[in-house]
Amino acid sequence: MKIGLSTFVMFCSISLLGDSNLDSVPSLGSAPVKGADGELLLEPSELRGRIEAGEAEEVLTLATEVIAEIEENRTRYDEALVKPLIVFGDASRELGEYIDAINAYERAKQISRLSNGLNSIEQVEAVHREAETYLELGHIGDANDSYEYIFSIYNRQFEPFSVDLLPTIFMLADWYVLIYNVFAARGLYEYATEIVDHHLERTSPENIRALQGLADTYRLERFRPLSALGQIQARIPVLYWADETPFRYHAKLNDFETGEEVLIELVKIELERPDSTPESIARAKLQLADWFTLFEKNEQAVVIYQDILATFENAESEFLNSEFGDAVPLFLPLSTSPDPQPLRLESPPITAEVGFTVDVDETGRVIQVQLDSARPQSVLVKEFEESLKNAIYRPRFEDGEPKPRGNVKVHHTYIFFPKTD
Repeated sequence: MKIGLSTFVMFCSISLLGDSNLDSVPSLGSAPVKGADGELLLEPSELRGRIEAGEAEEVLTLATEVIAEIEENRTRYDEALVKPLIVFGDASRELGEYIDAINAYERAKQISRLSNGLNSIEQVEAVHREAETYLELGHIGDANDSYEYIFSIYNRQFEPFSVDLLPTIFMLADWYVLIYNVFAARGLYEYATEIVDHHLERTSPENIRALQGLADTYRLERFRPLSALGQIQARIPVLYWADETPFRYHAKLNDFETGEEVLIELVKIELERPDSTPESIARAKLQLADWFTLFEKNEQAVVIYQDILATFENAESEFLNSEFGDAVPLFLPLSTSPDPQPLRLESPPITAEVGFTVDVDETGRVIQVQLDSARPQSVLVKEFEESLKNAIYRPRFEDGEPKPRGNVKVHHTYIFFPKTD
């Protein structure tokens, strides 16, 4: 299988992936490391819980002892080192020692490759953790290389257009969405729809997943949240058909009609799915109506909103109350991490809070912004205030009609890294 993956060189930072969407990435494994006396030394899920509970230093000490024991009794390249090295990296990340974490993940990856082969899936866990660390640091080029490397590993394991490729296709496409490389993401989601056409039903969860991803790329092309991310190049991984001819996808700029068509298709699929519910159908329609609101097609949006309201008019619905009882934000250009993470923490990051009151008209546009509070004050507060003027809301409805809404509260929490003298 041929694979050509371009590297996207740029600087940026981004909200953390958390547990990530890498369903295809193997876990650290169920087999723990044991000492010579059979005592349980490392169990990854338990130790991650301890790290999250504030015991990172203790876990780091334990992992260091296990690594030393294995190196003394076996070799520096024994595969048993992989799990404790990853735990060591996790604890180091929690303590802000990112270079130590990356070095540990890199070593775990190399040992795994020596034990299982250069293109083995066993190395993916270490590569994934390495990618997450680069992401936290804002080293987007290195993180991108790691995610693309994971993608290439899985593509070497399976045939073109295999259903088994879908998890890793979604993984890389989701990553591209996260860094706003919407055109490369769109190409991968299109590839996923081709796999569905070959092997799966139109109403399958995988097709819905691919179409939803496509819709997200069209939305993000126009409505990109505020962040420290720089502009990226629109390049698409080279994929191939089974006969080795390239799969080509030519993304078009500002092709928003196609995004609308994708959302219409999602509504049709939901209407056809045997296990759909009134609420799942309403949510599909809601996405389409919100699309019209975002793109200032307010008349079309109101027609669909009213259709949804009519579906539930004779029943008390928590869904209606939450979605139509008040103005609902569709686009808030506020970043949770405006600054890139420094390579080493010179001082602890600061969690800041800022509060605003906005007035929204019947089309969902913000007509007034007022700063209520900022703790602590930072240079980012004014930037948030200006950006919030571009926010878009789904208007509240009363008696089936959209209404303006004043005094909408916006509470935003973000992290920044203070500069030291």
